[in-house]
Parts: sequence; structure tokens; C-alpha cells
Amino acid sequence: MKHTVRLIIFISLIPFFDLSLKAFGIYAGLGANPVETIIHTTGVWGLRVLIVVLLLAPLGYFSGLELFRQFPKPLGLVAFFYSLMHFLSYAIIDQSGDIKIIIVDIIETPYLIVGWGGFLCLFFVGIASHKRLQTWFNKNRSTISGIVYTSAVLAVWHYFWQAKTVEIEAVIYIFTICVLIVWRLKVSMVKN
Repeated sequence: MKHTVRLIIFISLIPFFDLSLKAFGIYAGLGANPVETIIHTTGVWGLRVLIVVLLLAPLGYFSGLELFRQFPKPLGLVAFFYSLMHFLSYAIIDQSGDIKIIIVDIIETPYLIVGWGGFLCLFFVGIASHKRLQTWFNKNRSTISGIVYTSAVLAVWHYFWQAKTVEIEAVIYIFTICVLIVWRLKVSMVKN
């Protein structure tokens, strides 16, 4: 099982390796605005992996397979990694690490406020998943789940808002998150 988890993590990191090779000039593909491409790509993959993490719960619920219960935590950390790379690309590459500019930009730009909120949610879950906090993490799984769903909603909102146009990809993400939230609420009501 550990090898399967490692394989899934490796596969989920392929887009990052691909982006890194492009960024270091191994082969072309970053386009006319490489900084924007790096920021966008890391953000989109963070959102995609986060949605996959949320999809694992209904897959496990309906299939009854224990396999789907092994992946949320490691893949959640991959989603956090992509989100961290998204933020660091923005902060270090785009804003040259100038804290004042970053703070002002976040405060003055609504979609950055929403994105920052989603990132902080994932950051909290990432810290809570540390081995030393495993007991607390296991006791508070419903709270952690709520925070992850909140992060996903904020991430989709951030993605949709920054696009400034209606993109089919954003609509698919919104629809998927809405279906997952409705499913989660339904399952929660059945348990209570």
C-alpha cells in the first residue's frame, strides 16, 4: 500500500517537475509571460489536486474500498505544496519578496483576499497533519474536513474571480465543489 501511495504522490507531482524543467530552460513552454504561467499553473494544479482529495470521500463511501481512505492526507499535502508554490511564485518571483507590496496588493485585490483565505486554511490543515499532532488530527477529522471544504470553495472562488471571464474550466470546478458539498451535507445529516 505504501508503494501505491508513493506512486500516486509521484504522479501528482509530474506537472510540477514539468513546470520546473520549463522554468530552468530545459525545454520551452512557459509562453510570453513566464511568471504568470508559473503562478497560474501551480495554482490550478493545487486546486485540481484539492478537488481530487475531496472526490476520494464519496468514492470510498460508495465503493467501500479502504484504498480511497489512504490517499486524502498525502494528496492533501500535495495540494498544499502546489498552493504554497503558487503563493511563493507570486510573492518571490512576481513581487520580488517585498512584504509591503504583497500586503497592500492582497488588501486591495479582492480575489487575492479570497485566495489568501483558502491558502491559510490549507496551511492550517498542513500543520495539523504533522505526526506529533496525529492524535488531535484524528479526533477532529470533521473539523479538518470542514476546513478543507472551505479552502476548496475559496480556491474555486479565487480562480473564478481572477479569470475575469467565464471559463468552462472554472464552471466545472464550481459544479464539482457544489455537488461535493451537497453530498457531504447529505451524508452528515444521515449520520446524525
